[in-house]
Amino acid sequence: MDLSVLYNVPHECPWKVYIPLYFYFTGLSAGSFILSSLYTVFGIKKYKPLAFPAAVTSFVLLLIAPACLIFDLHQPLRFWHTLVPSYFNTTAALSYGTWLLTLYPVGNMVYIWFIFVKNEKMMRVMGTITVPLAVSVHAYTGFAFALVRGRAWWHSALMPGYFLTSAILSGVALLVVVAFVMNRFSKKKLDEGVFSDLYNMMIGIIIMDFFWVLSFALTLGLSNADGLAAIITAFHDPLYLWGELVLGMLIPLFLLIFPMTRRNKVWVALSAILVIGGVFLMRYSLVFIGFEIPLS
Repeated sequence: MDLSVLYNVPHECPWKVYIPLYFYFTGLSAGSFILSSLYTVFGIKKYKPLAFPAAVTSFVLLLIAPACLIFDLHQPLRFWHTLVPSYFNTTAALSYGTWLLTLYPVGNMVYIWFIFVKNEKMMRVMGTITVPLAVSVHAYTGFAFALVRGRAWWHSALMPGYFLTSAILSGVALLVVVAFVMNRFSKKKLDEGVFSDLYNMMIGIIIMDFFWVLSFALTLGLSNADGLAAIITAFHDPLYLWGELVLGMLIPLFLLIFPMTRRNKVWVALSAILVIGGVFLMRYSLVFIGFEIPLS
């Protein structure tokens, strides 16, 4: 008996803008928290003035991130189902992410309290516990993409590293803006060495992100037809090419390296804002370019 099997593969985009916003806010949160830990965990004293504002910033941003996921659900009131232990899937990165998103804000909130009451010992203990959670809560999203074998644009071992470095980059850029605001309205000014270090961090991470972009282009372009199609689609996407790469990386890199603009805080603030916007466009283009390559 002859049988014909037909597969219905819908060529549509099931995700909305809430998903890249979720990735964006978790990245900003993780990057901000790591900067906060430079003093509390790693003992670098010149970053002490940034420890508390960076921690509070990371916590506020983290409250926004899960809301984006809940809004994206077709039945938002069922979000709590993901926290039921019997539904936990040991082979799914998203199951681990659900619990990381629960544990990280709890640890972050306790950590902020100990900074506020100036308990140095417990601040260091909670920071040491929470740093791995901050790293994991964003790195898992990279694994969630990398494990999707049907989407060439996502299926890469480079994805977790790219997610993590761009998260730290966005956190550093956000803290540069926060530091400028603090200096403007606070009587106690931040050490200029702190600003110089933040600028150098941004330069180093932007260069690292360019390395990821080049690696993606080479590995995908030389892999198979789907990979080549993904790269061609990406470089024809204005948000990716002109938004993420040019406005979000190349121009800020130039502004931070060129001495005349590096010494001018207006240009540096502009570079930080461009980086923050560029990282969002990275999340946005990553999600939606992946859906532009039809499954077959």
